[in-house]
Amino acid sequence: MNQRKSGVIISYLILAFNTLVGLVYTPFMISKLGDGQYGIYSLANSLILFVTLLDLGFGQTLVRYISGARATGDLEEEHRLNGFFLRLYLVIAVVALIIGMGIVILYPKLAVKTFSGEEIRQFRIVFAILLVNVSISFPMSVFSATLNAYEEFFVLKLINFVMDILKYLVMVLLLAYGYKLVAIAVVVLISSLIMQCIYVIYAVKKIGIQFNFSKIETNLTNEILHFSFFIFLNLIIDFLYSNTDKLILGAVAGTVSVSIYTVGIYFSQYFTDLSCAMSGVFLPRIMVLNQAGKRKQISNLFNQVGRLQMTLLFLVLGGYVCMGREFINLWVGSTYRDSYLIGIIIMLPSIVPLTQNIGITIIRAMNIHKYRSYMYIVIAIVNVVISVPLAMKYGGIGSAIGTCIATFLGQIFFMNWFYARKVQINIREYWNNFVRFLVMTALIVIVVLGVKMFIPANSWGSFIVLVVLFTMIYFVIYWLAVANQYEKELILSILKRF
Repeated sequence: MNQRKSGVIISYLILAFNTLVGLVYTPFMISKLGDGQYGIYSLANSLILFVTLLDLGFGQTLVRYISGARATGDLEEEHRLNGFFLRLYLVIAVVALIIGMGIVILYPKLAVKTFSGEEIRQFRIVFAILLVNVSISFPMSVFSATLNAYEEFFVLKLINFVMDILKYLVMVLLLAYGYKLVAIAVVVLISSLIMQCIYVIYAVKKIGIQFNFSKIETNLTNEILHFSFFIFLNLIIDFLYSNTDKLILGAVAGTVSVSIYTVGIYFSQYFTDLSCAMSGVFLPRIMVLNQAGKRKQISNLFNQVGRLQMTLLFLVLGGYVCMGREFINLWVGSTYRDSYLIGIIIMLPSIVPLTQNIGITIIRAMNIHKYRSYMYIVIAIVNVVISVPLAMKYGGIGSAIGTCIATFLGQIFFMNWFYARKVQINIREYWNNFVRFLVMTALIVIVVLGVKMFIPANSWGSFIVLVVLFTMIYFVIYWLAVANQYEKELILSILKRF
């Protein structure tokens, strides 16, 4: 429990830090590198994401099966799994190097009309450095995944947080002293290697990780590959689902619509990260409960975590509804006024699946996540069919409406039926909690919108005043009218720890 609690706290600190980096460091980096070099760096990072998909879902699979072996106390199977995945990741690392070198050679030839000779040279160097980082990270991820399965969340998150801070501090210094793109890529590589080495040392010293390279049973191998396939399918569909609207808008509405839409979903991405920071630490615990057949306790955990996620996500959603328009205007200007509405259209329906995020972990622990993959395929197709005509007529807002409809049909309607019927979750309790948070937030939004008539958020000073006011009202009413005893004790214990 302490490891999970500490892991969640540090996850939110990392999220807050990354948000600050996005708002402050990125403009600084662009000003020092220039638009051309920053574009090369962004392109290299985007392309390296395709290489990381070679993980094929094995990272999450390793956590799941190591957790299962721990739940049954089978150390020999755990050691064989470590050996199996290490060999597997070494093969993936070689494949990643081959594919990556193909990108290094071929992609600049495709972009020769838009890249200068110097830009092609820099792209190849930067991408090669990032490729080395990803290839080394594949086999090293066995150690971090094992630490995850052992619920060493505090160490994992703390090392990640400290290395992120040091990495950005070094990059700021290098940029300030005139170093450019290649130096930044080298810092990323070195910081990643140091972090991975610390994980290896901790896994060896603390938990005594061992490897047995003898062959595991054929049935278990087939089960692992089957499980990983649907994890991988989920990753691919999630990747396409999150980028479909941009591709559609680029084809039918132009680059301006893409920019406006990107700003709108910028906030929904942090909305998603808030949810994932909490639900990502529960797989080992759920594996133990599932092995013991404790379905009622799994259902209770689903609703308990869901309430905690509602506490944060309704705060953010309500604050965005009240002050989002003014923030966008102050941050990027009135040209992006449609981004506010796009953000609301995307965030409103997504608050349901995001406060049920632990359900994904539960169905993976129960090895029934393939049904979610099938559903996602259908919904991704529906999203395209709906979004294309809407985007042609209404631009980014139309595309957001298409995604909203697809989210309602798949992630709300189907998944809630699935959780209730197939996973035996008490969905009625979830919706009772959801309505309480919704009513509370709606009332606070009405009050703050009334205050805005007297304190318009037309400057950063008045904007901050309204944010503080909304947050104070929200937590006072939450504490008095909505929070249960467990949540009050949890919040007080966190405050005492700080």
